[in-house]
Amino acid sequence: MKTHIIGVGGVGSWLTHTLVKLVGDEPIVLHDGDRLEEKNLDRQLFSEEDIGQYKAEALSKKLGPDFLNLYFTQHQAKYEEDDVLICCADNNPCRVAVLEEADRCSCRAIIAANEVTSAEAYFYDGAPSDYFEAGGDLDPRVYYPELLKDKSGDPRAAAIGCTGAAQLAQPQLVSANFMAAGLAQWLYILWVTNYEKYNSSFNWTSLPYRFRANLSRLETSLIRDAIGTANE
Repeated sequence: MKTHIIGVGGVGSWLTHTLVKLVGDEPIVLHDGDRLEEKNLDRQLFSEEDIGQYKAEALSKKLGPDFLNLYFTQHQAKYEEDDVLICCADNNPCRVAVLEEADRCSCRAIIAANEVTSAEAYFYDGAPSDYFEAGGDLDPRVYYPELLKDKSGDPRAAAIGCTGAAQLAQPQLVSANFMAAGLAQWLYILWVTNYEKYNSSFNWTSLPYRFRANLSRLETSLIRDAIGTANE
């Protein structure tokens, strides 16, 4: 199993530091084509000596994961069924690409996102199952249809440039970045590290597929509630 962290800026840099401790010797691969700028230091877990370096490579030097100094695209690599794609990029085109790769390779995906003072994370399994399927009620592209409509913020488009432009347009608090990373890691613990322990003997409908939080509230969406709502 490999865990791929896609986008290692505001959310991904915090997640990488903690996830390497959680997974131990399990391999992690960092994906990001962005270089660190001084203005990133107020909310991303880097130091001044990293300025000018690719973010993925800088974290690799500190923490040890493999890295690709590339923005994530479809068909960039072959993913196995037990791999996990964690999208921390701050644009919807990348989130959709990750979900489509999860479908193509029947692997798992976690999406982490945040705004100024709020954060969320949601889980999706691209392998055919009783609960997750492309176009089903637990598909993020269904309960968040704006994922498919919003084409903005894609750093792969030459006219857009660095994702720092998005940060200037909508400043984020470092606490919201950290909160999104924490929610993503809880989903990882529930859906990935617990899988070998419980496997088919566990009632997976009792698990959450989505967390949403702000400064005063945490909202948990359980599979059983989503299924119940769909069947009413």
